[in-house]
Amino acid sequence: MSINIWSILVAAVVSFIIGAVWYSPALFGKQWMTLTNTGIITPEQKKGMWKLYVTQFLLSVVTMCILGFGIAAMQISSAIDGATLGLLAWIGFYATTGAGNLLWERKPLKLVLIATGSILLILIVGGAIIGGWR
Repeated sequence: MSINIWSILVAAVVSFIIGAVWYSPALFGKQWMTLTNTGIITPEQKKGMWKLYVTQFLLSVVTMCILGFGIAAMQISSAIDGATLGLLAWIGFYATTGAGNLLWERKPLKLVLIATGSILLILIVGGAIIGGWR
């Protein structure tokens, strides 16, 4: 079972970019900030944000590594099959967690859809990159 580290790193970078665009003001950033009562980020808060970006990137690498292990274990060697595994991982693990948040934390459905939607896209695209690169 081998994993192409370059596919993992590229998938992590792409996932990071997807998250940045997803939560930008152009897409769902304003709605997310309103629903989470986050508010506008002050210049003082921006100074330490590089640590959050580094941490998020490392978390993206871990996510893509685990997805890569699943792709390798299943001997997937196409982008479509990799994307399918990403979809199934989202349905089985993340969408169900999001539904749990909706039920137990009484979060608005719109917030759950924003949060889980980004992960859906990240796992499908990451799975396609890793699966297609093998």
